[in-house]
Amino acid sequence: MNNQNQNPVSSVTEPAQIQPVTEDTPLSEQQNLTAEELSSLKQSRRIADQAAKQRKWEKRQQRKKAQEAEERIADARDAESRQAMHEQYMSEAIAEARKAAAIREVPIGCVIVRDGKIIARGYNRRNTDASTLSHAELNAIRIACRTLGDWRLEGCTMYVTLEPCPMCAGAIVQSRLDEVVIGCMNPKAGCAGSVLNLMQVPQFNHQVKTTKGILETECSEMLTRFFADLRTAKR
Repeated sequence: MNNQNQNPVSSVTEPAQIQPVTEDTPLSEQQNLTAEELSSLKQSRRIADQAAKQRKWEKRQQRKKAQEAEERIADARDAESRQAMHEQYMSEAIAEARKAAAIREVPIGCVIVRDGKIIARGYNRRNTDASTLSHAELNAIRIACRTLGDWRLEGCTMYVTLEPCPMCAGAIVQSRLDEVVIGCMNPKAGCAGSVLNLMQVPQFNHQVKTTKGILETECSEMLTRFFADLRTAKR
């Protein structure tokens, strides 16, 4: 019988597929790699390591940005809270200044706060008391010292409607007040930065933190009205 119509069995073997060299290539196989293949493997690993480091760096940056955003929000809230607190106590100082205006004194008022409570109030009485020392700040300092039983007013904050003069600035430093919050500045005699800055002289053994411009418009307008009325009365 003739087998011409039958397909002959092929004796040709297909070539084995060459597996690509990657970072996952087993060590047992790496020993049989050529120099070129080993170089390719090392390059692949370097690229993978760099990509992993890049991902870690990006995650750290994301966490850092998120933390910074949270801190900015917290700082903004703290600033708003501090501003509201300063305005609250400055309003009390303005109320003291109105007492001075009521007796025809220059309207300057002051309060001293410790642990969230007003421990002393004062307003300008220089003409009424016929005393150079009867400035609002000094009157409040005297009361605060009596209240605490100590000349040191550490832990206290003063709120005053007008930048302190040289005498009051010196007394503030001597009394060891922590901070002075100022309504409006005094360009002719102020000693918290206008003419001098006696609050923060580095050679002194105590420096006082200053915060300026709290209810500045209200404090300034009160003085402007007072002197305008005084000039009108003298005509």
